[in-house]
Amino acid sequence: MGAQAAAEIRAGGRFGRLPAGADLPRAGTLRLGPLPPGFRLPAVALSHAASGLGPSCFDIDRGEWHRVLATPQAGPLTVTVREATTRTVPAPTALGSTALGPTVPDSTAPDPTAPAIRGGPRGGAPGDALPGGVGPHLVVSWGRTAGGDADREAIYRQVRHSLALDDDLADLYAALAGEPDLAWIAAGGHGRLLRSPSIWEDLVRALAATNAALARTRSMLAALVELFGGRGPAGERAFPDAAAVARGVAERGPEILRDRAGWGYRAGSLAILAQRIDAGTLDVERWWDRGPRGPRDDEVAAEIRALSGFGPFSADGLLGLLGRPRGLALDAWAKARVGELVGLPGPAGEREIRARYARFGRWAGTVCWLEITRGWAER
Repeated sequence: MGAQAAAEIRAGGRFGRLPAGADLPRAGTLRLGPLPPGFRLPAVALSHAASGLGPSCFDIDRGEWHRVLATPQAGPLTVTVREATTRTVPAPTALGSTALGPTVPDSTAPDPTAPAIRGGPRGGAPGDALPGGVGPHLVVSWGRTAGGDADREAIYRQVRHSLALDDDLADLYAALAGEPDLAWIAAGGHGRLLRSPSIWEDLVRALAATNAALARTRSMLAALVELFGGRGPAGERAFPDAAAVARGVAERGPEILRDRAGWGYRAGSLAILAQRIDAGTLDVERWWDRGPRGPRDDEVAAEIRALSGFGPFSADGLLGLLGRPRGLALDAWAKARVGELVGLPGPAGEREIRARYARFGRWAGTVCWLEITRGWAER
């Protein structure tokens, strides 16, 4: 899938299918910032193929990320996220207020009535004001309805989570100290990986991508969203949660995944995953705990590999989405890319790959991934 994603990204335009509702007149807006040092939206949105899998799309030429998000009151809403700057910033207001005072918007004209949303690394909450003089920030907008406070809170939390704004990259950048050939990683704000709003969705995406071309993965995910995802009045379709898929399987049998959603041999694995998460017998949320009492990286990887349908490559990729250093398990495309980097006539072998990245310790897999995808976010 990596080769196909790379080709589409190089071609420019939209990476993925534009979700329904993305072209509606703007009805609601949030500003999110200040951003982590060096943050660039394309570097995160194009960190892997996820932004091109529905219900998500990244417009490479315009630098806009479109994504359907579930909200508690307004239902599925398609949000558009872009970078922006302002020379002056509105005074603090409550979430949802429109009495912000004057602001000087950038050339992309964010909604001047939008409440400011603060969210720098390790802090911030909806309703906090952007501090005076702030430069780059994110403008998050959507159509159809302004939404209530609970909707705006949900949008804020999901966008912040998906863009990994709270990930601390200090350890990664420290591992790259003294590596002038890799200085572009920190300078370009690389290292954050685009996530789904839930680890359940990222597990499903990884399962769909196993031994499948990009078009096939998109087809399976689109069918799953169409069958079980919540629908908005403008045609928006949110990604279904585990409960919706488990309920559908219970009512219509696992054949619905195999035959109608086109998941083939993966249908059984998907059904079991949905049922276990819905029943609470698989606690995937504990994987987020990176503290001393939480599971170690190798323990999380082992738990993922123990799931039906998941192998080393899927497990290592999911570690990165969990904010952990990813492993060095690579597919055929990735091995070929490493071979190109080191000047080999063919794909690199496991011994050559481990030797090249051993000096980066636990960050070896992350640095490898950043190297082989370099250029995806650079135009």
